[in-house]
Amino acid sequence: MNRLKTIFPIFVCALLASGVSAQGQKPLTVNELITLALDASPQVLAARDQSRAVKGQLSAARAIPNPEFEMNTGQQRSASGPLTTGNVSSWSVTQPLDMPYTRFPRVNAAEANSRAAEAGRIAFEIELISKVQQRFYELMRREAELKAAEEDMSLTKQIRDRMQIRYEVGETARFELIRAQTEFLNAQINAESSKLRVEQAKGQLRQVVGYQLPADYEVVSQNPKIEVLPPLPILLSELQAQSPELQRAKAEVEATESKLSFEQNSRLPRLSFKAQQYNDPNFTDRLYGLVVSIPIWDFKGGQIAEAEANASRAKNQLNAQTQSLEQQLETAYKLYQMTSYQVKILDQDVVQLASSARRIAEVSYRYGERGMLEYLDAQRTFRVARNDLIKARFDLASVVTEIQRLRATPEWIAKIESGKQ
Repeated sequence: MNRLKTIFPIFVCALLASGVSAQGQKPLTVNELITLALDASPQVLAARDQSRAVKGQLSAARAIPNPEFEMNTGQQRSASGPLTTGNVSSWSVTQPLDMPYTRFPRVNAAEANSRAAEAGRIAFEIELISKVQQRFYELMRREAELKAAEEDMSLTKQIRDRMQIRYEVGETARFELIRAQTEFLNAQINAESSKLRVEQAKGQLRQVVGYQLPADYEVVSQNPKIEVLPPLPILLSELQAQSPELQRAKAEVEATESKLSFEQNSRLPRLSFKAQQYNDPNFTDRLYGLVVSIPIWDFKGGQIAEAEANASRAKNQLNAQTQSLEQQLETAYKLYQMTSYQVKILDQDVVQLASSARRIAEVSYRYGERGMLEYLDAQRTFRVARNDLIKARFDLASVVTEIQRLRATPEWIAKIESGKQ
């Protein structure tokens, strides 16, 4: 009885733990996978830290220079003559003046660097969302292919078994039985290969999301949502207005131009306000004035030349980035048009015709009007057309995802910003 009292709580805890584990292994949607990736990716966290660090540099650029205090004390003794002997002291305050011709370029450069870092963070997170969706669609495609392969294996097994019975009763030749057996073995090999491709796709998705995702995770099956994209000129205008990569390149151009202006203006005199007082036993001196730093020996030639080169490099990089992104978008859009046409033709014509031909061949075979070989050929034609349609659908989803990444769709931006809150 005592042993039962000891074992019963352990059994209850084990049941509760198994229930919690079962709840923890619930299938994940693509949005949940994206959230996991954004919350735990070391690269994303590093990009966010970099953005915060640059914001700290902006705060430092806006700061007013600190004053300098100097205090001295000592004794006064007469070496010759009737001077009063006693303690002496002095103090001085020097306040550097942050001149507008250097402050404004410095702050503008820091603000542009902050915008560039923030745009870089958004671009990185958008790229991660795109990778997760691409891998998710790849997994969906492999699972659809596995389901189709298992259906093919089940059908060819029925045909093989039927042919085996007909061969045993002498209604068909051994050649047709061998052909049916070959078709079944090929379908079985294809099904096993599809299982391996599913496991490979799950591993690739887990690699993108992060290893906080359990190895035995499951996902919610979801057909790709194919949206109708606007014409290419509208997409190109959205690219210019929304692309975080272009925004980062433009901000870097502004930052380098402000840095050049800062270096050029640094050749102008720098001013500081100074107040000092000197005390000795006989009198007190108070002095006020300006300290002027005049560039006599250093004319900032090296710094200006470096800033000019950096500004030119940033402009060239912006032009190159613009051309590259526009070319990528144009290529992706052409692929989108081609893949959309393939999906339309395969879905509305090819697969339906192949399915009709398969049904006709099956009925004809049952009534003895067609042979087994013709039925198998019709089945193989339908299988190829169906697999082509599966591939085309998910290729189209991948192309649309790539275009959304390039245009930086507002839905993705809203998802990123909501995840930060």
